[in-house]
Amino acid sequence: MKADRAVSFDTAQESKLHLLVGVFGLVWLVNAGFQAMAWLVVPGAKANFIHALAKSTSAVPEWLRPLQTIGLHGAEAVGAGIAAGGMVLVAILLGVALLVRKNVALAAVAGIVYSLVCWVFLDGFGYPYAGGQTDPGVFVAYAIAFLFLLSVAPVLERPGTDVHSADGRLWHAARVAFGLLWLFDAVLKWLPAFLLHFASQITSVIPGQPHWIAVWLSFVAELVHAVGPVLVAVLVALAETLIAVGLLSGRWLRLLIPVGILYSLMVWITAEAFGGPYSVAGTGVRGNVLGNVLIYVIPFLFLWVGYKADKREPSERHRPS
Repeated sequence: MKADRAVSFDTAQESKLHLLVGVFGLVWLVNAGFQAMAWLVVPGAKANFIHALAKSTSAVPEWLRPLQTIGLHGAEAVGAGIAAGGMVLVAILLGVALLVRKNVALAAVAGIVYSLVCWVFLDGFGYPYAGGQTDPGVFVAYAIAFLFLLSVAPVLERPGTDVHSADGRLWHAARVAFGLLWLFDAVLKWLPAFLLHFASQITSVIPGQPHWIAVWLSFVAELVHAVGPVLVAVLVALAETLIAVGLLSGRWLRLLIPVGILYSLMVWITAEAFGGPYSVAGTGVRGNVLGNVLIYVIPFLFLWVGYKADKREPSERHRPS
């Protein structure tokens, strides 16, 4: 498979692509709304914003702390309200652009930059990686979703024309980046910190949950103990490794895309407790009110919509559907 090969969409796929981008925009706006409440509306909002930056600074290794400190001191110098307001405004504008599918390429570039800035200064590169923590942070998945969006911007911005091809290089770069994200997570899952403490990944999120979620997670924890925590952990690590290899190689995608979606949803309803507990000053600040792994579904959906386009032979690319 050539990395620069065009990825061409037929009319039906374009309709699905428009719907997917709208869903992406809606998810993004939900998180932007929680950020707005946390940073601008509730009592102590400015403190919430500074606390999020300070928490990230304290979590990273010593050699990364000077970079984090720049963000913290910069926000304090500009003013917490102004800095938070600017970030919320950019987030809302990005969400609206996705919903109306206007200026898609510009929104995608801005979304990549915004997500990476948040990953560095709010997610702290996903640190600390302790106690079996393997997720590098939700904003990496957002950045990859925006990279997929950038690759299909030519399709979205020129409807009704004979040009239905995405940027093949960007499309495959997004797929490889998504594979690297899964590979990073998979490598950490083969370490003893995860394999020997898998059960605690579920029980640790029970406190503070609504009753029905706590009951569900308790059942899942009992099921894991019945099967064997180490065995389940090995199966989880193996599943993520296979997903990573498939994404990096571009092989077995017909099977791995639905498996990846189902796996992500399974993690969301177990280890991530449906993204809860929902709190204005907690989850929303870090931009993952719906949970980290649930956002992984969006890149998988881009791949699902574009799978046939990616596989279509050159002679079929402009054949009417």
